Amino acid sequence: MIKSLLFLSIFFCLLNTYGQSEKLKGVIVADSLEGFAINIVNYTKKIGTTNDERGVFEIPAAINDSIIFSSVQYEVISIIVSERDLDNQNFQLKLYPVIQKLDQVNVSNINLSGNIGKDTKDIKIKPHLDNRVLGLPIRNIKQPTLEERRIYTARSGPIDLLVNSLNGKLKKLKKLKELADLDLLIQKGERSFDVAFFVDDLELPENLISDFMYYCAEDTYFENLLENTKRLSLLEFFQEKVSSYKKYKEID
Repeated sequence: MIKSLLFLSIFFCLLNTYGQSEKLKGVIVADSLEGFAINIVNYTKKIGTTNDERGVFEIPAAINDSIIFSSVQYEVISIIVSERDLDNQNFQLKLYPVIQKLDQVNVSNINLSGNIGKDTKDIKIKPHLDNRVLGLPIRNIKQPTLEERRIYTARSGPIDLLVNSLNGKLKKLKKLKELADLDLLIQKGERSFDVAFFVDDLELPENLISDFMYYCAEDTYFENLLENTKRLSLLEFFQEKVSSYKKYKEID
């Protein structure tokens, strides 16, 4: 009888523990966050949420899940959930505003007369310096990204390859590269048209533009449109996708 009660006690304890879903809980720290909802996406589980007005959030997550924090106002940040993150009662994530770089303005010391014919003769344009002008070999080789260099280093020798494969480092680096590639794709999609196009033409709330990009990224055709700069086809793609996205998000 005692053994039966002990078995049932252990069974219900395990059942209760198993039934509890792990969650990543924390707070987003950023300048002027009030009023801005950050898109928080568990890319591994394909679920998402947003923060409240204080920056507090929680999202179902497990160890090694990939979580992406994104918005139009802040730089995209990706993390891979660790056991320490799940146990941390004071988990904080710092977001940094997107810095818009302006083209450099050169102030000329040339006095213009107002006569276009005369002024164009007086202005001397310096040639653009590149390998062709300097007589150097022309190399059109794409430079590796930081993630690609890290993977190359982790596989640079037989011993490194073996050790990093066994300890899981190589797998983690590949996952980070996958996230970085996704981040670039999302940012490229956000810059493909003005914010007004998404807000006015597609009637999307501005804080859901990034989330909409992640929805579009699930379609492999999206990357092809961005890489080949097919703007008309991309516009039609967005117009087609926005209908199903609104139904998915239950947006009227």
